[in-house]
Amino acid sequence: MKRIWSITSTVFVILTSGANSIALFSPGRDSQTETSIPSIQQRYAAINRSVRKYRKVKKELSGFSLEGGELIAYFNGPRIVKITAAYFGETGRAMEEYYYWNEKLIFVFRRDFTYDEPMSGKVVGTEANRFYFSNDRLTRWIDQNGKARSLGGGDFQAKQQELLETSNRFLKAARSPEPIIKARNLRVYPPETAPVVATAMPPDVRRWLCPPLADFFICGLCPPRAGPIHWKRN
Repeated sequence: MKRIWSITSTVFVILTSGANSIALFSPGRDSQTETSIPSIQQRYAAINRSVRKYRKVKKELSGFSLEGGELIAYFNGPRIVKITAAYFGETGRAMEEYYYWNEKLIFVFRRDFTYDEPMSGKVVGTEANRFYFSNDRLTRWIDQNGKARSLGGGDFQAKQQELLETSNRFLKAARSPEPIIKARNLRVYPPETAPVVATAMPPDVRRWLCPPLADFFICGLCPPRAGPIHWKRN
């Protein structure tokens, strides 16, 4: 992996390849956040260079996608340093990579692959998102367009919570003796309507419309006259 540094009095430019991203920033309010990114990139690159040396633990992912899925956890001694989660559907597949340093999440790399037709396996479109973490905080999100999302956006905070929850669940499941990780169920109760059960939605639809844990509905899927949505976990 190569890095090219270009330094002026006000702007730093980092160009990286592979799972890395292009980051532009200037000293000032956000410089402390941005300067941690090269360190994160070095750390997950080091993990990948040694990945063949780590002990692997495989788990089946059940209910996350229509065609099944698989989780692989990589152990360096007692510590988990990397987790990959693959989700397979009729119209595409997704891959997530979680990287850890001293038991802390530092980076998530997610790719979504779209098939030309159902079950073909021929990829015609790819989207990638990169998420940088420091002290359990999402500090940088490079989206599928290569643009940095605003730190103050509501979707930024929601994504931080989603990824941390997914990471914590996968860490716990990787150490569990259970061979299968099952997607959680979530019930949605629109007022004055019959209960709508999350598991009634085809898993593939739930997977592609919702976060990795398949725990949430998109509000627009509920009838427009149903009023506010009330959430209740099983």
